[in-house]
Amino acid sequence: MRIRAHNREFLDSINDNLGTALGFKRRKGQLLSRQPAILVFVPLKVNPKWIPESQLIPEKLEGPDGLWCMLDVVQGGKAEYGKEVPEAADELVEKLRGWDDQVWCGSQVSHWVNEAIGKYSLGTLGAFARKRSDGTLGFLTNQHVGIEPGKKLFHPVPWGTHLGTTEKVIEYVEDQEWYGPWVDEPNAFVRADCAFVRLASNFNQADINPQMMGVGQLGPVKNISLDDMSIIGQRVLRVGRTTGLRRGTIVAFGYEFYDERDACVYTDLLIVGDDGVPFSTHGDSGSLIVMDTPQLNPVGLLWGGWQEKLRTGYAQENWTYGIALSRVMDALEIDLVSTL
Repeated sequence: MRIRAHNREFLDSINDNLGTALGFKRRKGQLLSRQPAILVFVPLKVNPKWIPESQLIPEKLEGPDGLWCMLDVVQGGKAEYGKEVPEAADELVEKLRGWDDQVWCGSQVSHWVNEAIGKYSLGTLGAFARKRSDGTLGFLTNQHVGIEPGKKLFHPVPWGTHLGTTEKVIEYVEDQEWYGPWVDEPNAFVRADCAFVRLASNFNQADINPQMMGVGQLGPVKNISLDDMSIIGQRVLRVGRTTGLRRGTIVAFGYEFYDERDACVYTDLLIVGDDGVPFSTHGDSGSLIVMDTPQLNPVGLLWGGWQEKLRTGYAQENWTYGIALSRVMDALEIDLVSTL
């Protein structure tokens, strides 16, 4: 991050730069090497032969105090929202969407967008949690699922059961508040996209299962250290209302891009699904991202995704955005619960 901040002006000057992230350099036909690199995302990656010499990107980038790392160019695109969600494809998905007699981590939640015309929106319950201040029971999801304080959420659909009422939401956080001294750019924010929803007082807690459906009991939350790149390359899984159980790999950290307001925006994790299968799609927002190990340590909160071309000779692959769960919990002042 220090090298990237040191070279801010140069990186911003790259033609059609969609954003940057921290990761490992890619090689032909191979997803990851073990060479730390700053990844530069562009809408179209072309052979250097056809690029003017003045616009060529160097192989390495130097920073303060003799630091340096590799540079790599990745073809990508912008995040997308609001598309139609697919029909249920398997038994797990059917249960997540309301066929089960309990509400789990990964179950479908919904809210009215415009009740008068019957318009509503769907998302995923990430995990059950309690407020640190008074132990109030509720659950974690995205801000764009929980919307705003006072918003009622239902399971599985808005004419179903009142599940809870949004109590606290965070859409953006200033970069220095999230990353500390590592990053402090003007007009720069982290997209936290998180919400704590207080459980409805009349909802029967016997109808709650705090495990992740199809996966099991979750372990302690894993903290992501900003000075340790070991999180990159880690195998992860998630369960969401649209696509059920999916597995993938964390391939980059600290993605930075400019949004429609021309503000610099960060998110923590970029994840690609296994075998060309998307790690997530619309409606999976709010899913908990969990380490794919026997300990099942939660590590992130999923909030969106986009398509891009990772490897030479491969078709476009879907990436997923995630935000570090430990910092989400601190920001919302909650802790996940494994038992009620």
